[in-house]
Amino acid sequence: MDYLLSVQNLSKKYSNQFAINNISLNLKKGEIYGLIGKNGAGKTTLLKIISGLVKPSNGDVALFDYSGASRKKVLSRIGTLIEAPGLYSNLTAYDNLKLKCLCLGINDPKYIGSILEIVGLEGESNKKVKQYSLGMKQRLGIAMALVGEPDLLLLDEPINGLDPQGIKDVRDIVLKLNKEYGITMIISSHILDELLKIVDRFGIINDGRLLKEISKAELKEICCNHIEINIEEPKKAIVVLDKLGFNNYKVIDNHTINIYERLNDSGLISMELYKNDISINSISIESISIEDYFIHLTGGNIDEQSN
Repeated sequence: MDYLLSVQNLSKKYSNQFAINNISLNLKKGEIYGLIGKNGAGKTTLLKIISGLVKPSNGDVALFDYSGASRKKVLSRIGTLIEAPGLYSNLTAYDNLKLKCLCLGINDPKYIGSILEIVGLEGESNKKVKQYSLGMKQRLGIAMALVGEPDLLLLDEPINGLDPQGIKDVRDIVLKLNKEYGITMIISSHILDELLKIVDRFGIINDGRLLKEISKAELKEICCNHIEINIEEPKKAIVVLDKLGFNNYKVIDNHTINIYERLNDSGLISMELYKNDISINSISIESISIEDYFIHLTGGNIDEQSN
């Protein structure tokens, strides 16, 4: 499979401390990849290395099939909004974008207008940035990252500190850029419910290591309400479940089966297992939040902001 981005055994060490440690991941074209991690997990460091802002201690990043020193040829195809928008507060949104365009050799007033329209700031283009709300500044930061028409967009905590309307505005922009313009993205955030609305796949980072990659579908399955059966003989129980017409279930371990359908039929399941001489230790309706799942993997609080 061809990947737009391939990170192999990537590490960054400062003195005796690893900011990231032996991380490998691949990103397909058109994918939205979400990075989850608590304070100091290494998300920002990873994004900086991918964008060329920080040099890794070990490992390699391949971008559009360019790796090593040759990757410099395609760094212009990456748009970044890392940590905070680099904006001149005494200039207007239009003038901020104009400066970025001039740096990239773009001299087309209509081009600036089209970017402002994408982020919903076309009516605020002549207002000085210091008069902008935080949400407007974030949208302008995304606009700055779009100059040069990047193929890959890196967004570091783009909705951090925003009110519900600001979060929705950024979410709508992200989905528009992905669906209508085909832009591939990596987005870090500690607001997991929002990430779930836009991300295709997640990478969970803790203490500089990539603990797990999981798809949206897999995460939803884990976190949804389900019947949990703790049982002595799961193989025999599967035969009973099949006869009862259950299809959406999973054997979790040697004693646990999770069933993700017909949640009102726990009594029927218990009765049929009993009839077939299958001993049940417990049967209950369970659920786990995305935050609880994260804490279970990392032993930390997702509400701590990330680095």
